[in-house]
Amino acid sequence: MEIGSEFWDVPVTNDKYKLFNESVSWFLSGRISLRAIIKDITKNAEVHTVAMPSWCCHSMLEPFWNAGLDIKFYPVYFQEEIVQRVSLEADVLLVMDYFGYTGRIPDLSSYKGIVVRDVTHSIFSATYSDADYYFGSLRKWCGVWSGGYAWMTDGRKLVADDYDDQGYADLRMKAMELKYNYINSLKNSDKGYLEVFDEAEEMLNNVRVVSAAERDIQLAHKLNVEYIKNKRRKNAEILRDAFPKWIVFREMKHTDCPMFVPIIVPNGKRDELRRHLMEKEIYCPIHWPVSNHHHLDKKEMFIYQNELSLVCDQRYNREDMWRIIDVIRDFMEG
Repeated sequence: MEIGSEFWDVPVTNDKYKLFNESVSWFLSGRISLRAIIKDITKNAEVHTVAMPSWCCHSMLEPFWNAGLDIKFYPVYFQEEIVQRVSLEADVLLVMDYFGYTGRIPDLSSYKGIVVRDVTHSIFSATYSDADYYFGSLRKWCGVWSGGYAWMTDGRKLVADDYDDQGYADLRMKAMELKYNYINSLKNSDKGYLEVFDEAEEMLNNVRVVSAAERDIQLAHKLNVEYIKNKRRKNAEILRDAFPKWIVFREMKHTDCPMFVPIIVPNGKRDELRRHLMEKEIYCPIHWPVSNHHHLDKKEMFIYQNELSLVCDQRYNREDMWRIIDVIRDFMEG
């Protein structure tokens, strides 16, 4: 069975967990949630600059870029572990934790501008009260079709422009059904689900600020949080113990829920190792591709060029983690 790539299911329970603020609004994706926030900011304040971490996905940059804000990067780099030197010299400040490993942002109480916190990676690990706006995406954690969310500290609700997703949720549903069939060897299935996922992703560049699918809103409040956290932590511990000198985050706090186990692959072999894993049907992403909007120095580029995110999510068990470990060790020793 393949390991990694897109999700196809959502682990739920009858219990409800208070992951989200009572004033949360639901959108098609995390990117669209951020667009809704930026629209509210620019409507209510005169802003010209945004400070963002140098280590981030281009999809976080584009909403600010398209809104006409000047992006200033503050340094995030690897020096035995992740260092974030947050700059406070901008009208808007975006902060985030990485991959569920929390608590590395300095005190922001002296900052006078607008704080936006991306809680995509930390939603299962920490509760924060240091921002004006919060947003994220559940698509990175489980098989929701949409699952973007956002809320404001002042209790106002962000409003979608539209409810017509132009068939996005239907495409995601179809892709997940195809992947389920492939994973379970049903209906003579193949990897056609990849094209459907890609088609859906392309749509996000053009849709308006659209609400999430009602199905996902309901599922979000029924997530089996303890199952997700326990499985991910157990899987992550196996991988962390196997590669203690490579792990990006030296500490996993008892409250952390890892999205991945990011490692620095030694000797410039990241891309070669990743291709080798793919040949064995193990799909570990890199975070992130460098876009035209990024402006990075050599120290900041290092993590883009050498980081690999090992899969540790709730779909997999101890045997799957050892399969990943064995393939990596065979490659590095070969």
